[in-house]
Amino acid sequence: MSALPQDTSTPTTALADSSVAASPVQEKPSTFRFLDEEEEEISGTTSSDTITINSQSLEGPGIFKGHLLQVRQSKAQPIVPNMGDWFTISLLILLSLFTWFRFFYYRIFRQLFSAFFNTTTTNQIVRDESVLLQRASLVLSIISYLLMGLFVYQLSVIFNWDTGILDGGLLRFVMFSVAIAAAYSIKMIFLRFLSVIFDQERSVAIYIFNVFLMVMMIGLLLLPVNILLAYSPGIIREIVVVISIAVIGLLFLYRIVRAVLIWTGIPGFSLFYLFLYLCAFEIAPLLIIWKAATL
Repeated sequence: MSALPQDTSTPTTALADSSVAASPVQEKPSTFRFLDEEEEEISGTTSSDTITINSQSLEGPGIFKGHLLQVRQSKAQPIVPNMGDWFTISLLILLSLFTWFRFFYYRIFRQLFSAFFNTTTTNQIVRDESVLLQRASLVLSIISYLLMGLFVYQLSVIFNWDTGILDGGLLRFVMFSVAIAAAYSIKMIFLRFLSVIFDQERSVAIYIFNVFLMVMMIGLLLLPVNILLAYSPGIIREIVVVISIAVIGLLFLYRIVRAVLIWTGIPGFSLFYLFLYLCAFEIAPLLIIWKAATL
């Protein structure tokens, strides 16, 4: 009996598997192969399910390339330069002090505000000489001096004043505030001294009180001005500077007018002496400050 010819052909699947096994492995980033062990033992073939993950570049199509937002600083920069934490803290403290004064000394504040527009109220306050009002006026003067110091500090930053050793922000603010307070204090002491010499205590007291009222109004004006100068854009900041300086100038002229009205009511009034006083104690200090600021 002749033996039946053996079928030496290999199953298609085996050939396919063998061709896969024999073929060189293509280089791919990541290949996961799952083998069916049961089928391997029975048919002697290898069946595999292959999942291939092709890693692709995460670069986009270039939508954000060539934009106008170029990087200028590698680190975060403050919105308002030269304004440290001390500035915000000082501004919050002054705002709290003014709110406290407005709440606890409401009647006195209202009376002072009325005296700014009414000379009769001014004369009555000076005549009464209230101790409580004097203490309240001292507190309000200190708040106004500090607000004026903040304003001058911001002007020095905006106009790039050469302040020499006063490069630190907090030190410059303190020195400006102390200089303003000292200037007004020396002026009032000198006026008191002249009032005793020339026996014009009441008239000088009225004039000093008018000076205090101007300081108070300037402080009220500079409270919102300091906030706008610190946290507003550049264009708005320039407008605020011009308007605030113009208003301060008008307040100064208003004080000069009231001073002339006070001195003209004194018996034996001399226009020449009034002119000398205005030039020496009102106009000359402003010219000195302006000259020092523009050096």
